[in-house]
Amino acid sequence: MPAPFANAVTPLALTAVLAVPVVTIAAADDSPLTEAAEAYRSETLFYQPQNRDATLNQHQWQALWQRARENGVDTLIVQWTQYGEETFGGAEGWLARALVDAERQGLGLILGLYQDPEYYDTLPDNARFSHYWYQQLAQAGDLQQQIQQQWPLSPEGWYLPAELDDWLFHDPGVRQELTRQLTSASQQLAGPLHLSMFGGGFVTPQVYSAWAEDIADSGWQVWWQDDEGARNLEPFMRQAYRDALSCRIGVVREAFARTSATQSAFQASPATPRQRSNDCHPDAVFSLRYMPWAEELHQGPPGALAQ
Repeated sequence: MPAPFANAVTPLALTAVLAVPVVTIAAADDSPLTEAAEAYRSETLFYQPQNRDATLNQHQWQALWQRARENGVDTLIVQWTQYGEETFGGAEGWLARALVDAERQGLGLILGLYQDPEYYDTLPDNARFSHYWYQQLAQAGDLQQQIQQQWPLSPEGWYLPAELDDWLFHDPGVRQELTRQLTSASQQLAGPLHLSMFGGGFVTPQVYSAWAEDIADSGWQVWWQDDEGARNLEPFMRQAYRDALSCRIGVVREAFARTSATQSAFQASPATPRQRSNDCHPDAVFSLRYMPWAEELHQGPPGALAQ
């Protein structure tokens, strides 16, 4: 039997960054276009807000977004705009102001919505799944309306932070109910809509791929986390899951390396992501904080979200 979920399979969204030792990555020289930085380049880049980022001033944010553009980024997926009770200041807070500067630098924004800190503690209870998931989508809809009405931004899309995996959703009936609710949500939420998935080897690559297709058919752009950093799978299995995905499923290249043992609390350090493949999949990198040109985000103590 597999170990409990929190130890066996690690979600990219939370523990891969919130408990990460902060290490500065140096490029080969001062140019943002060096060969050393080339592996990090992608049109789409994730950013996971943490409260310590509030210490950056406007000049630092502007410089950061400019370097993002110089390194080929044109779309920023913001992991969340609310994490539990934490709103990062809301419409007039530091996150909203930083994202205004991102838009001014020419970055398109895909804004993450509400993330429940208890998500991975709640969902193993399948009896609660249907009602709980309905609540999560309702909170996402409420926050989307609030952002549309109050935040000084013009997002190009929306991201659902509640990530999907084949441990929590290994039951076919639960996957079917999830798809039903996602289909309904896609008809009610403003689009385009995005979400991401990761795997732990609890279903076959073919079942996993068919599940991703069902979600894509329900109106969502699906992103698959490549596991090169989390390392839940053996390399040959990782490749099998990648090979099974259709061209419309995006691939998120993880720019970190797991440093903790499987049974320990997740820790990681920055690492060069897998080289971008010359294939048909949309490409993204996780995350801004690990980029060799994002020195401002390497500062400050590691630790909890509300640091």
